[in-house]
Amino acid sequence: MSTGLEKRFGFLVADVARLIGTQFDQQARGRINLPRAQCRVVVYLCNFGEMNQTQLADMLEVTPMTVVRMLDRMEEGGWVKRIDDPNDRRALRVVATAKAERLESQILGLGDEVTATALQGLSAQEKTTLINLLIKVKTNITT
Repeated sequence: MSTGLEKRFGFLVADVARLIGTQFDQQARGRINLPRAQCRVVVYLCNFGEMNQTQLADMLEVTPMTVVRMLDRMEEGGWVKRIDDPNDRRALRVVATAKAERLESQILGLGDEVTATALQGLSAQEKTTLINLLIKVKTNITT
């Protein structure tokens, strides 16, 4: 007898990630007035510092053209600034503005709230075990 999709690891992980992302996006649009993808840009830039648009596209797992359009909107809103790359006159680097930096803790807090909802009913030990197991799975895939 085959395992139903609801118990197949890949489908389950994808469904959980999609549902958490949808929940975060709904909350972020209402409370922060930024969609999830733009929240990710803010957090990445605040944590990893300035980077070029290609690096950012890789981190977001989107095409460089998608990042360009997203950054156009974010720059217009005052969240990011694009500056010339001193090592490549054809490239631009992206930096978070002070406005974005002030918002980072609110974005992370919202993520914590969504996570708390997703993990409600689990004991502290179960939460720790789940996180540790997912880290092992990630390590298996990335090494």
